[in-house]
Formats: sequence, structure tokens, C-alpha cells
Amino acid sequence: MLVGDAGYPCLPFLLTPFRNPQTKEEQRYNQIQSRTRMVVQRTFGVWKRRFPCLAKGLSLKLITCTAVVSACAVLHNLSLQFKDILPEEPDDDAIENENVEELHHNDPHWQPADGFIVRQNVVRDLFQ
Repeated sequence: MLVGDAGYPCLPFLLTPFRNPQTKEEQRYNQIQSRTRMVVQRTFGVWKRRFPCLAKGLSLKLITCTAVVSACAVLHNLSLQFKDILPEEPDDDAIENENVEELHHNDPHWQPADGFIVRQNVVRDLFQ
């Protein structure tokens, strides 16, 4: 499962927030989904500072990109285990807005219903 912001379509493998949560369970889901997404975004920010190749973008074959990202994850985890110093966080003014909701158009007409069903099942399983 992946988590995405509201700018992405709701797909069976991509959990996005409810646009207009109707129940307390949907509101709670949105809160938890948002917190989870923020953790992922912060981690990617650390990785981009630690491994500049990730910040610049990889112009490699997909299989090679997968290996590079996996290697970065392993090296990052090892550095945490051995208490290596993390790269400094930039000032708030220097942080790019990583919330891309405005860059995507979430058109419900082209979203497969399967994504909505999966999301509803997650809400049901977690909160009811």
C-alpha cells in the first residue's frame, strides 16, 4: 500500500484522503493518513539531503533506480543504527511545498471504484 495526497486518484494500492469526510471514522482516517504521509515526506527529505542523487533525480533504468533507492534505504538505516549525524534540516522558508494537491486534478470520473472500496474497507477494519 502507498499513501498519497488528495491530488492523486484513489486506487486499490494508493490510499488517499476523503475529499469530504462524512463520518467520524472517515475524519479519523484522514487524520491518520495525513500523519503517515508527513512521516514519509520527512523521511524522503532526510534521504534527499543525505543522498543528493535522490534530490536531483535518477536518470537510470527502472531496475537500477530501484536498486539505488533500496541501497539508500539500507545505508540510511545503518547510519541510524550507528548513530551517524543526520543532515541538517533547511529553514522552514527554504523548504519546498511538497504537498502537491494543487498540481494534480483529482477527477472522480476516471478513478476506478476499486480504490474507493479498498479505502472504505480500511476504514471499516480500523475504526468500526
